[in-house]
Amino acid sequence: MFGMDKKKLQLLPHDVVWKDDFLFEKQRIKAAFDDSAICIEHIGSTAIPNIYAKPILDIAILCGEKGLENLAEALVKLGYEYRGQFDDESGHFYAVLDKENIRYCQVHIYTEANADWHLKLRFRDVLSKNAELAREYNDYKLELAKRVSNKSEYAAIKTKWVDKFILKVL
Repeated sequence: MFGMDKKKLQLLPHDVVWKDDFLFEKQRIKAAFDDSAICIEHIGSTAIPNIYAKPILDIAILCGEKGLENLAEALVKLGYEYRGQFDDESGHFYAVLDKENIRYCQVHIYTEANADWHLKLRFRDVLSKNAELAREYNDYKLELAKRVSNKSEYAAIKTKWVDKFILKVL
């Protein structure tokens, strides 16, 4: 698994190995959290062919309200840091897999299939099938990375742009 220094911004060309890394991590999580109702999805730029991405796996997990506590415990046993509620979003929780200064995975946990859950999957699916939109998104990210070296600033600016770009995807 690749991973990225938490203090640096790095975009790499798409690597087909990211899919295998996701499948490996998905199996690790499923083995630690024995619940057949769990849904684990590969999201973010590493899930979209032919675009550059930070070499960090983004994973979305739908576990239901009753499964949240057990899932959080399972993730901690796998080495993740469970961070609890994500921003102020109800039903959206967060965990990260870091080793020293390297981030390997970011997990978005949902207790229900809310609008944000569906939006993340739709974004991935549309960009995976629409080369023109994927290229537009990729070009924007690469240009932004040339101007901004701070990872947090990059994420904040990109998020604002993606919020507008989403209208094309819907």
